[in-house]
Amino acid sequence: MTTRLSRREFIKLTIAVGTTVSTIDTSFAALASAAPCQLTPEQEVGPYWIDGQLVRRDIREGKPGVPLRLDIVLTDARTCAPLVGAAVDIWQCDATGAYSGYTQMQAPPPDFDPAAPGRPPAGAPPMPAPTDHLTFLRGIQRTDRAGVVKFETILPGNYPGRTNHIHFKVRTANALHSQDSHVSHVGQIFFPESLMVQLMQCEPYRDHAIGRTTQSEDSVFVNQSGSAMLASVSPLTLDSLAKGMHARVEAVIDPDAKPQPVEPFPVAPPR
Repeated sequence: MTTRLSRREFIKLTIAVGTTVSTIDTSFAALASAAPCQLTPEQEVGPYWIDGQLVRRDIREGKPGVPLRLDIVLTDARTCAPLVGAAVDIWQCDATGAYSGYTQMQAPPPDFDPAAPGRPPAGAPPMPAPTDHLTFLRGIQRTDRAGVVKFETILPGNYPGRTNHIHFKVRTANALHSQDSHVSHVGQIFFPESLMVQLMQCEPYRDHAIGRTTQSEDSVFVNQSGSAMLASVSPLTLDSLAKGMHARVEAVIDPDAKPQPVEPFPVAPPR
């Protein structure tokens, strides 16, 4: 899979990415001066998180797509210092919109209610049961001394009702594989819209029969502060988008907090 850019296309891409990075840098600077360490807004957990994901950096498992180096940077809201040792789960769909664990699922059950970012409270309907034992595009890492986790993945595809996004969850580090571990933040990561329009023309994304939902059409992005979780991005090479992108996103977390459930917006199933 190779997508080469003409000089004009590369200049346009550089301007688009540079503008996005500049806007994000400016917004973070304004946030820091106005309200240091203000908590990052949350997004809904969705129905496809699975407990017991693999502790690993590379989550691709050979899935095709534009390679993505993803850095998630966490700051402790209590101290304005890097949040060290937190367990960060990420999960996402592949280029065709499928989630591992749910490749045979047609739709969430009618009584599904993701009542809490972690385990649903007593009496709430359970999370929908996985339909398979696949594990692609899921993983966990701990934040380092700089509060950073790094993942090797691919740019996510899309499915009906949702724009391109990656889910993440911040938990206590003492129990990586237990739903009883404390969840302090649930969020979703998004990417510059103009860049996604271009990248979804690359293989294998362009062969996907499902029409792409734009950010302005995505109720999660629009109604749950998705613009606060736009990653800054840059191409890994100057000559080919298909050789990969680097994305970085920052979030301010209170590790002692218990997030309030975010009201979900109904969307179509991932396949």
